[in-house]
Amino acid sequence: MSAANRRPESPVAAVVAHWTSGVTCWFGGDYLNARVHLEQALAIYGAEPDPATFKATTLDLPSVIIRFLALVLWPLGKIDRSRRLAEEAVSAPGEKRALAQVNALVHKAVFDGLCGMHPRMLQQTETILSLAREHTMPLYVAAGTHLNGLAKWHAGDRVGGLAEMRRGWALLHENDCYLCEPFWGMQVAVANAETGQLEVALEILRELIGWAEQTGQHWLDAELHRVRGELLLRSDPQNVSAAEDAFNRALEIARSQQTKTFELRGALGLARLYITDGRAAAVSEVLAPVLVDIDMGQDLPEIEEAEKLLKPRH
Repeated sequence: MSAANRRPESPVAAVVAHWTSGVTCWFGGDYLNARVHLEQALAIYGAEPDPATFKATTLDLPSVIIRFLALVLWPLGKIDRSRRLAEEAVSAPGEKRALAQVNALVHKAVFDGLCGMHPRMLQQTETILSLAREHTMPLYVAAGTHLNGLAKWHAGDRVGGLAEMRRGWALLHENDCYLCEPFWGMQVAVANAETGQLEVALEILRELIGWAEQTGQHWLDAELHRVRGELLLRSDPQNVSAAEDAFNRALEIARSQQTKTFELRGALGLARLYITDGRAAAVSEVLAPVLVDIDMGQDLPEIEEAEKLLKPRH
């Protein structure tokens, strides 16, 4: 077919193509290209003069796009914008159908869990479970069960929360759902560690890291290695080298993916290790370069902690 006779590209097809490419890049840990594709999808949507163009699609496209864009931007260090998008995704006017609503709420709860914003999760997760059960959506019952357990765990119900997280994780596997598997498993590992089951937690992380290598789902690799470093240090405080290797691996991955927030978390883990190991002088070497590369005007607890650790000790 000649260029002159080629049919013009459908805006819907273009948006969906960029959205799916963006999500694929994100799962693979290619954050920069994920952002490019998702931003392009939003731009095409926003430039379409006829709103009816997208009415026939079953998805509320802009809301779906910004859910993923929020998950991409937060690790890249765009904290304020990612939070605005995450809030926008659950308050979009088109999100009234049960499936769309529960999907948006799951994304928001995962976002909050990833960022450490847990206070409001319980209300969200109870709504997820209510909608999922009412409309017989087993996959969202599974995700909601895990997230409800996570919310309970952070609210102080350690035993009940962990049990519910484990049950939700098992239900996700029963539904053959391995999307976001590193997130689900890492939360269970952390909760196990807090109840004293450090070896169980480390085994979960070991399996998740191996699973990511097999599947190519690398979006949370830096966090898996960081958490492994923290748990190794807790499990065997004398074996500093193993934990240090894990933190350095986390930093290496974060730098390669240019995920500034994950890099800051990994640097904080290494800085704390240096302090406990009598190497406080090395703290600035690991933290200062990361802070140079991140927007310091944002409300992020990790930035505040890093600044405190960099203050001269008397």
